[in-house]
Amino acid sequence: MKLSFISPDLELQPYIESLWVFQSLNGLPEADHSMAAPNGCPKLIFLCENGLVSETNGKVRISSRQNLDFVGTRDCSVRLQASPRKTSFIGIEFFPHGAFPVLGIPMSELCNEVWEFSVLFGKWGERVREVLINVESTDQKVSFIQKQLIQLLRKNVRENRLIEYCVKALKSADGRVSVQELERKTGYSRRYLDWLFNERVGLPPKVLAGIFRFQKFYRRWAEGQSFDLLKCDLYDYYYDQAHFSKEFKKMTGHSPREFLDISNEFGRRLTLR
Repeated sequence: MKLSFISPDLELQPYIESLWVFQSLNGLPEADHSMAAPNGCPKLIFLCENGLVSETNGKVRISSRQNLDFVGTRDCSVRLQASPRKTSFIGIEFFPHGAFPVLGIPMSELCNEVWEFSVLFGKWGERVREVLINVESTDQKVSFIQKQLIQLLRKNVRENRLIEYCVKALKSADGRVSVQELERKTGYSRRYLDWLFNERVGLPPKVLAGIFRFQKFYRRWAEGQSFDLLKCDLYDYYYDQAHFSKEFKKMTGHSPREFLDISNEFGRRLTLR
């Protein structure tokens, strides 16, 4: 299993959190939980080789080889499976507020769902997919996708410094910024901020803050730290142990104790980019 990270094109860097290529000779290991936890980032996935089965809240979706899919912002985990043969796919993770300026589609319509690119963009989206199928090397595929995203970005031109400021404020504080504080700092009402986040992120600021708060501890798990070592600052982020366990289970499907016994190498490598 190999996960390689690529620096996005300079023009796309304000919008893309990470760009990576997954490669494996034997799919995703059956013994591995292979879970992607929510991080607030919508994604664009192209399956170069092999298909992918995803499961979220008991809902199963099968994505065929050479599918180009957009994954809306999630507030729950997704379990991934691939048959034991050569597998590769390209992943582009946008910043929480980064997909809207590029795609020009309200994120509230795409949240917690997977959409084929051709459904979102019709014949143009299907042509993009066909070119990707016929381009041979992975590097060429990555380059082509980025060029298409740049074209969309230049066409849409939907910048908004307010949403960028709010998302950065939430992330830099690991979710420990209340909506009331955002109201005070920006001068905008909660109602307007909720509307802005729903359109451009897909989730209200309170939910995104919860994801960032969870990610603080999830990253520590990925780094190999025990949750027992985190009790000293647990109450800076959660009301109590029960609150932490409830939120953790919502994000992963498992209690913290159960999760420590689960193998999730894919999720670990994706988190430690």
